[in-house]
Formats: sequence, C-alpha cells, structure tokens
Amino acid sequence: MDEKYYEEKGNRLMRIITISLIALVAVVVIGIFTIVGTLISTYNNLVDLQENVAYSEANVEAMMQRRLELIPDLVSTVKAYTEHEEQVFEDITNAREALAQSFNTGDLEQISEANDSLTTAVNRLISIVEDNPELTASEQYTSLMDQIEGSVNRISIARETYNEEVSEYNRTIRHFPGSILAEIYGFEEIETFKADESASSTNLVDFG
Repeated sequence: MDEKYYEEKGNRLMRIITISLIALVAVVVIGIFTIVGTLISTYNNLVDLQENVAYSEANVEAMMQRRLELIPDLVSTVKAYTEHEEQVFEDITNAREALAQSFNTGDLEQISEANDSLTTAVNRLISIVEDNPELTASEQYTSLMDQIEGSVNRISIARETYNEEVSEYNRTIRHFPGSILAEIYGFEEIETFKADESASSTNLVDFG
C-alpha cells in the first residue's frame, strides 16, 4: 500500500512538474513573440515616419520651387518701371540661385539660410516699389503678388507639416523601444525648419 501510495504521489508530482514546465515554456514563447512583434512593429513605424519626413521635406522644397519660378516675373515687372535698382536685382538673382542649389544638398540649415537671404532681398525690393503707386496699382504686379503670397501660405503650411512629422519621428527614436532600434539601425534625429528671422517687419512679405 505504501508503495502504491508513493507511486501515485510521484506520478502527481511529475504531472505537476510537466504542466508547470509547459506553462513556463508557453509564457516564455508568448513573451518572445510579444517582444519580437513589438520590435518589428516599432521598426516598421520608424521607417514609415522617416518616409513621411522625406515626403514632407520634398513638399516644402516643391512649394519653394514654385515661388522661385514666380520671382523672375516679379523682377521683370519691377524693371519695367524702374532702372535704378540693379544691386537689388543682382542680390535677388544670387539669392535665388543659392536657394535652388541648396536643394541639392539636403542640408536644412543651408536651405534655411538661402531662404532667409532670398526673403531679405525680395522684401527690400518690395519696400522700394511701395513708393511707386503706378507699379503697385498695375494688374500684372498685383497678380504676381497674389500668386507669391499664395505660395508663401503653402510654404508655411508645408513647413509646419514637416516640423510636425519630424517631431513625431524624433520622439519615437528617443522613447523605448524606439531608442534601441534607433541605436542598432542608425535612425538619427532630424532637424526642423527654423522660422525665417529675416522677415521681421509686418509690412514685408514672409516667404516661409
């Protein structure tokens, strides 16, 4: 009887151990799958956020490019009414070329600086032509200014969207587990577009 008792007790103990081991393995497997799933999801999210930033940056540059295409028409219109602002015209041409070339670098600081220089040059021209009522009343000039101001608004919206995308991306790579994946796969923080400090006067056009 004692032998049978101990045998049954041993069998129960083995069953308990077996069940416990199965449960432990199940927990470990579920934990591994959960961790792996979280890492894969986070990695894919980082890739998506990075692509959103790239798309938003391209959109900002496209809006700036549209403005660049309008500025030569503005200069030509102003030239028809004045012949004494060659230095301003030259400054605008140089700043416009610098901004166009900065797009190829992908350097936001360089793009922002070139954008500021163009803003300063164009605003200087606008300040000058404000004293020419014949020009400011012309249909061609007012139409161009309307188009440029429309471009300015679109640049501002595109830049704000870009900064929001960058902020979300940067937060994700700073927080766990994104910080681990960022370290492993080289996801680096991205700069936002800075405000245009050259357009400080409310009488001048803020070119984004």
